[in-house]
Amino acid sequence: MSHIIPFPKRTDPSSIQDFPPGRHVLAVYPGTTALYKATVVQAHKRKTDDYVLEFDDDHEEDGSLPQRLVPFHRVVALPDGHRQ
Repeated sequence: MSHIIPFPKRTDPSSIQDFPPGRHVLAVYPGTTALYKATVVQAHKRKTDDYVLEFDDDHEEDGSLPQRLVPFHRVVALPDGHRQ
């Protein structure tokens, strides 16, 4: 039980965590139910409540990392001690 990380509630904007650009997080990869490590490119904005993230190992053919929009309620802090 001590390893469970609750997601913010979709209906409770006060539960939104403020992750600054450059912060490592865990997020649900768009179109899946899997959590992956990502880096915050742009913090959430009140108008959209989405973060702009770059997921580790999500490389395009040219080697660049695509930026993906992820709703705030699918992003959590990277646990302490998680391998970087």
